[in-house]
Formats: sequence, structure tokens, C-alpha cells
Amino acid sequence: MPLVRVHRSARSTETSRESVLVRVQHASGDCGLAECPTLSEPGYVTETTEQAWTALRTELAPRALRGEPCSAPSAPAASAALADALLDARLRAAGVSLSSWLAGGGNTRRSVPWCAVLTDVAAGVGQVLREAERALDAGAAMLKVKFADPDALTESVVALTARFDVPVAADANGSLDPASAAGLDGLGLAYVEQPLHHAVALDDLAALCGQMVTPVCLDESLDSVGALTRALQAGALDVASLKPARLGGVEAAAGAAALCGDAGVQCFVGGMFELGVGRAAALALASLPGCTLPTDLGPSGRYFVRDVCEPLRTDALGCVQVPRGAGVGRDLDDEVVAAHLVERVVLEA
Repeated sequence: MPLVRVHRSARSTETSRESVLVRVQHASGDCGLAECPTLSEPGYVTETTEQAWTALRTELAPRALRGEPCSAPSAPAASAALADALLDARLRAAGVSLSSWLAGGGNTRRSVPWCAVLTDVAAGVGQVLREAERALDAGAAMLKVKFADPDALTESVVALTARFDVPVAADANGSLDPASAAGLDGLGLAYVEQPLHHAVALDDLAALCGQMVTPVCLDESLDSVGALTRALQAGALDVASLKPARLGGVEAAAGAAALCGDAGVQCFVGGMFELGVGRAAALALASLPGCTLPTDLGPSGRYFVRDVCEPLRTDALGCVQVPRGAGVGRDLDDEVVAAHLVERVVLEA
């Protein structure tokens, strides 16, 4: 799926989104949908898209058809997608929305504020300001700048805070050393996300948290609920970016949000440039009371001219609306899927 604008981070540049969609259909006719939003190139903690596709076809789906446990440590995102598709089928059969189920039948928000991720820092401050203005006009409640060069970030943040009265965060995608991270402390950032490489020891992250006034957010370091638990115990984060594809699916991610709440740590649902199916599921997670900061999940129109399902839209206040239908509340647009389909595999019991 071509993106409406180029996405750049410290580690990659994306002009399109290659993703795997998973559909489960029971003999009863009940169906479930999910998405595996991996990236094409290695290095982003989860498996690659090709690895996920292979794991789903050759290992995970065959296990599910045999009624066996279907999780593979080597393919966490593929395992999460299959778990989410099976859950979606159950919820659709019961006529229960995912957001309501995750909340234990309690109240959830009908819409959530969102953070616009700005990725064109290398194009100069003028481009960053124009991108920010478009996002704020579309309803964004917060801005986040992806960067690799601290000097370029500083220039962008100074310009953004002078022009706009909204919180600004920054995402280094693990590209900094401790000294460079600490050097961002005077910018007044809402948080700095994944300043150090995800393989850095928790003690080093805890030391950085103790040194910085700016809250430290972990993203790539949180590749499982266990990793989150250890980071919380070590005092290695102030904010958590929760991504269902890395944590075992939306049910596991809801448990992770509860852990953050119990520890007094703020969290939000991070984005992985999902198509509408994965975005709808992640928005259900973002609607939980424990997700206290704006989500990275913007409306579909910021990413795709036409999504693979009914697009996710904003309400009158600019917040992204959480689907209310059964399960994830979205069905595939077969015409769009057919136009962009690369490969389809059907496995039967």
C-alpha cells in the first residue's frame, strides 16, 4: 500500500506499507481479522514481513488448524496476529466489541486524542512546520519528531514550540548515546522515546532516567510483557510505548497497560503504520483508561489514499474514533485488497 507521504526514522525510510492480513474462518462461518504490521527490513525487534509470512504459512496456521498452541518465539508479530484473528472471530460471534471486551465490559472512550509523528526533519525546519500545521489542522493533540541528528532535532523543536502551543516529543529510535540523550534535557520535551539502543542494559537506562528531567520513554526495548515488567522493576522508564504486535497481541498489551498503571508509569499505544485492520484493533487498546497519553494512531487519511477497510476517522474534536462494531469493527474492502494483493494462501483443516 503506497503511503501518502514518506516516513523517515533514524533507521529506515518507507514509501509504502507491506503488511500481512490474517483471516480465520470457522466451520460455523464466524470470521476473524487481524494484521501483522512487521517491516520489510530486519532490525526493528520483531521478525521481518517475509519471516512472519513464512511462519504463518508453514508453522502457526497449521498448528491452529490442528488445535495446537500457535505461538513461536522467533515470530512474535505473526503469533500476535494469529491470536488477534482468533479473538476477533470469537468476539464477532458473540456480538461484542473489542474495546468493550478489553475493558472487561466496562466503559471505554469513544474516541482518543492522537499524536502526529513528523518524519521529514532532514528536509529542513520549513517542511517540519508545514507537516505539523497539516497535522494540527487534522486534529492532532501532540507532535512527535523522529530524528537521528540532535542538532536538527533542536532546531525543529525550537521552531515548533515557538509556533504551536501543543506538547512536543521526540523519537530517536535507539540512535543516541547517554551524553547525546542528556543533552536534550533543555528542550522541554514531553518525553524522549527510545534514546538508547534497545539492547542497552536496564541499569544504563535507569541511570539515564535518574539523570534526565525529561521523561524517558521505551519502545523497542519493550519486546515482551516480561521485558516491560523487568524495565518497570529496574526503574528504567518513565513512559511506555505499547505495541500489540510485539507484546503478544491486544489482550497481552491490555495486561501491559494495567502493569504500567499499577507502577504509576504513563503509557500510550505506539503505531507501526498499520493498515486499517491493525489500526482498529490498536485503537481499541488505546481507548482503555490506563493509556493516558495521546496515541500514535492517527486517522487513515494520514497514511493511505484508500485503506483496506472503512477508514478510521476523527470526531468533531479531532480525536480518532474507536470502532464500536463487533470484534475490531472493520471488514475488508475486497476491491482495495485485490488491487494491492501480492500473495494469498488458504489453509484448511
